Amino acid sequence: MGKTFVIFKVNAKNMEDLEVTEKELRACANGECKDVKREPIGFGVVVLKAGYLIPEKKDDALDLLTKEIEALPSVESVEVEGMTLV
Repeated sequence: MGKTFVIFKVNAKNMEDLEVTEKELRACANGECKDVKREPIGFGVVVLKAGYLIPEKKDDALDLLTKEIEALPSVESVEVEGMTLV
C-alpha cells in the first residue's frame, strides 16, 4: 500500500508559543509527522509548515488529519499546501 505526503500550512493562534503548536502538530495520530518548519512571512508573522505521511488507499485519511489539526487548541487555521505520492 502506497503513501501520500501532505504539506499543511498552519497558522498558530499565538505567535509567542509556536513551540506548543509544533508539539501538538507532531503528536497527531491520524498521520505520521515527518517535519515541522517555521516560515516567516513578514512583519513578525510566522506560519508553520507540517509534513505528514498518510495511507494512499484510505479515502478519508486526509479529511481525518485535517480535522484533527483544525481541532488543536493552539491552531488558528489550516490549509493543504501540497501533496504527492511517495
